[in-house]
Amino acid sequence: MGLSLHKQVLAKKIITYVFCIVGVFCAVFPLFWTLITALKPSTEMFTYPPSLLPRHVTARNFVDAWKKAPFGRFFFNSIFVTSSVVAGQLFFSSMAAFAFARIKFPLRTFFFFCFLSSMMVPGIVIMIPQFITFRILRLLDSYWALILPGFLGTAFCVFFMRQFFMAIPDSLQEAAEIDGCGYAKMFIVIFLPMVTHALITLGLIRVVAVWNDFLWPLIATNREVLRTVPVAIATVFFNYRNIDWAGLTAASTMALFPLVVMFLFTRDYIIESIALTGFK
Repeated sequence: MGLSLHKQVLAKKIITYVFCIVGVFCAVFPLFWTLITALKPSTEMFTYPPSLLPRHVTARNFVDAWKKAPFGRFFFNSIFVTSSVVAGQLFFSSMAAFAFARIKFPLRTFFFFCFLSSMMVPGIVIMIPQFITFRILRLLDSYWALILPGFLGTAFCVFFMRQFFMAIPDSLQEAAEIDGCGYAKMFIVIFLPMVTHALITLGLIRVVAVWNDFLWPLIATNREVLRTVPVAIATVFFNYRNIDWAGLTAASTMALFPLVVMFLFTRDYIIESIALTGFK
């Protein structure tokens, strides 16, 4: 009986590890292949059968891609827009989440579910009204058009932070209220420091989303000086006649690099935020 139970446990572990390995492979291999392709000379990119590792490693593709267009300006635009939007989303979404989780007011649950229902509306549906609104306000083709649509937060951000605020024991809020602490001070001094890991995790999620946003920056801006990295990659290396695959893979690798570095520095916070979801 004991041996049979041991075999079942071992089989479950093996199946779990197999699924994990397959998942990691599916997630990492495209990044690996992009990097390897960017390091290949143009003559090796379409050889058959394809080689897993380049026969001749070269960094020429990165140099040519960087010189082909003002990518320094494009990276500045992406960094400025992403940092501004994510900072606004974290600030306003955390305040709204605190209100929905900790402040009792009439119809709180009703208003929260009404707000949450906006997640069911595809972003493409509101893009045309949003474009018309910004055109009327004469904010198109500016940094305002890139920052304002997501600056005040999203329903997902509020829902994400609300779950962490609700997991904090009620005794802390009761003790703060007994000491005469108002909601503003309670939010800043007590609750916000306790959800730092959640903020970092949400920040990383939103950084990836805003950094990779393509359609709205493409529609909202016309000037080259305002292009973000995804729009620049699409417009510089694609045309109707051919595609510059060497420059495309090199530029894509450069665009992925900041996100990978950020993930490596914040992975411990992500793991800890997941572990803290059940500390109530």
